[in-house]
Amino acid sequence: MINNAKIRCATMVVLIVILSLLGVGCIGDAQTDYILKYDFEMGDRFVYNITYSTEQPESIIPIHIEMFVSDFDGKNITTNMTSIKTTDGNTIKSSYIAITDIHGNLMKTYPEYKIIPEIQPELPNLIIYPEEGIQEGDSWMVMFNKTLNDTSSGILTEYDVAGTKNHTCIGIKTVSTKAGKFECVGIKSDVNFTSNTKTETNNTTVYITTTSKLSGEDWVDLKGGFLVKSEYNVDKVITTDLSEMYKEMGFENFYRETPVNSHIISELVNIDEGL
Repeated sequence: MINNAKIRCATMVVLIVILSLLGVGCIGDAQTDYILKYDFEMGDRFVYNITYSTEQPESIIPIHIEMFVSDFDGKNITTNMTSIKTTDGNTIKSSYIAITDIHGNLMKTYPEYKIIPEIQPELPNLIIYPEEGIQEGDSWMVMFNKTLNDTSSGILTEYDVAGTKNHTCIGIKTVSTKAGKFECVGIKSDVNFTSNTKTETNNTTVYITTTSKLSGEDWVDLKGGFLVKSEYNVDKVITTDLSEMYKEMGFENFYRETPVNSHIISELVNIDEGL
């Protein structure tokens, strides 16, 4: 009887230990840490095709972006970006230079007014990665508040943009594009922002306020950190204050509100390795 009691007691102890281990996750698959960073080399070249479509007015705008790594010292990356956009049969080409660190923190752009990466998901390789490893389900947030001035067209335009960008790691999978097959980490992003624009033209000042919500997923290469494929929905409301323009006509307050819904798909189509 005593031996049986000892056996039952030992069995209970083993069961308790097993259940305790299961409770804290010590038994089963361990979560994997993903260390994301932009692991580029000087001379690397990435080519992306983007489809930017809107519902009203209905339009589909193809965008071709080439990103060339012109300098990399192991910490900071200098990239030359060229964008070619086709709208209503017209081709618009623009370019800028961006300096970021290996985690994606934007340090400088030339010209300064060209990009606001937090609200332009069509621009590749500008997600800010945590410096520590992340696991599936981990989240991190980026807050932004920027003021920019643009005089490129001979008209002064002032921008003030503020918002938050929330990221969540959604796991790993193989993603195939025209550039090949890549082992990727998925990052879900939700962005909320408000921008205020002030434009002075013909002795008249026009104020535009945009409130917007962006939601989508980026799939980035596990080893190199570069974007492979992304897809975003963008919902915004643009409010234009035309009161100053129409005040001589007797309108004290004159506003125009325009909702815009967009869908953006970006895909890596070619990659050339540098040095």
